[in-house]
Amino acid sequence: MEKQALDTLTLFCAGQQDAFDRRAWLGQAAIDAKAIAVLAKYLSMTSWYGHEEDLERVAIELDSGVAKREGFEREARAVGFDMRHFSTAIRYEIARRRMSRAVPGTSEADPD
Repeated sequence: MEKQALDTLTLFCAGQQDAFDRRAWLGQAAIDAKAIAVLAKYLSMTSWYGHEEDLERVAIELDSGVAKREGFEREARAVGFDMRHFSTAIRYEIARRRMSRAVPGTSEADPD
């Protein structure tokens, strides 16, 4: 998965944490359904993101092969999913968004 695509999907996933919309995930699938399924499955397995059941359903609907652990690992490799980079990037983005909401005068659009 190219860095630019992963960065774009990181922003999408971070925005979805507070306002989950299943249709938006399925709409993103037009880009790469397998990659979206892998991201949804990965996030469904975390203890910190939330929306586990909804994400599991999205993953299964987009690519039932990612539903089982073996399938997830195989498909993650197939799409070039860098789990460490994504995990770090999305946690950072979620924290940045929370801080910008907590500190008056800051904007989510301003990454600095």
